[in-house]
Amino acid sequence: METQQTLNLSWDSQRNMLSKTSDNVREGSSASPIPTDVIVDIFSRLPLKSIAICRCVSKLWASVLRLPYFTELFLTKSSSRPPQLLHARVTNSELCGRPVYGLVCVKHVRVLDGEKETALAICNPSTRQVLHLPKVETETRRLKLRSMFGYDPVDKQYKVLCMTSDGGHYQVLTLGSPNRSWRMLECCIPHYDYPLPKEICIDGVLYYKSINQSTQTFLIVCFDVRSEMFRPIEAKGSLGRAMLTGDMVNYGGRLGLITCEDNRGNVGAINRRSSRFKLWVLEDVEKQEWSDRVFVLPAEWKNVVGEHRLNFVGVASRTNEIVLSSWYPINRFYLFYFDPEIDTVVRVEMQGVDMDVSNYAVLQTFLDHVEDVKLYA
Repeated sequence: METQQTLNLSWDSQRNMLSKTSDNVREGSSASPIPTDVIVDIFSRLPLKSIAICRCVSKLWASVLRLPYFTELFLTKSSSRPPQLLHARVTNSELCGRPVYGLVCVKHVRVLDGEKETALAICNPSTRQVLHLPKVETETRRLKLRSMFGYDPVDKQYKVLCMTSDGGHYQVLTLGSPNRSWRMLECCIPHYDYPLPKEICIDGVLYYKSINQSTQTFLIVCFDVRSEMFRPIEAKGSLGRAMLTGDMVNYGGRLGLITCEDNRGNVGAINRRSSRFKLWVLEDVEKQEWSDRVFVLPAEWKNVVGEHRLNFVGVASRTNEIVLSSWYPINRFYLFYFDPEIDTVVRVEMQGVDMDVSNYAVLQTFLDHVEDVKLYA
């Protein structure tokens, strides 16, 4: 794990260190020196597999490809490329939320000293590297833990938030911190765990559903990853139903709640009999102001969907298409793209996806995945 001291090195300091290493390597050689900036720029344009190979070429190249400056540059360029899909097949474990800037938090069961225990790990799907996190301590084993994963784009820090099922204890861990331990947090919002967690991190804010202990009503809690402060968003009017049944999505950098309705306005499963989608968008967090819009599905919806039952995957960042996936993919796996601007729906068969029937229920799809080359130890 990179230490905070390393992360805080300026690019000038990193370049000076690298230049000294480069001079030592070139000593006695007639080859003309290549500016460090050019080396870094060339490497940042390579695909991930090539970078993994280049790390094994020499100590000089390995040091370049481990610089925090380079890893941040690669992540920035990866984020600017056309969006990628990530298909996650998870066995004997549970995803703690969605991928965040190339990394995934996973809850799994491991055997330590002959005893089974639930543990957390950070996974990099691109490099297949796994970082096991310290155990989260609770007062009693009977209390379940809910874990969530967020990213602060200002300080460029990943954090894991854990809360007990009764809402009594909140702990946070910062990746890359010299002190790899959990810290207790104070929360002034009396809330406890929601049975169907589908949290999402948008622009440094982690949103998750919960229940107000005082009023027993649904709410969405906003956790600012940088300040580590909590803020509640209470349900008002018809918004309460959307909070209960809606899927949280990233809609143009804002929190969205999306549901599927039939001709009578009843919220239900997404299938060929669905009539429209309703989307609520959080326009102002401070004032808790929402806008809502309805997207009527086109006539060809029934034929395209057929007998499939669908899930919401999310909203494509560049096109604002609503993306769905087949609920029980057995032999073939499809994604469905609904474009509300031109009122069309398209079915796309995904090739090369492992369709193991025994594990089909754990196949999950995520939009806008970016590749990250960070190394953890």
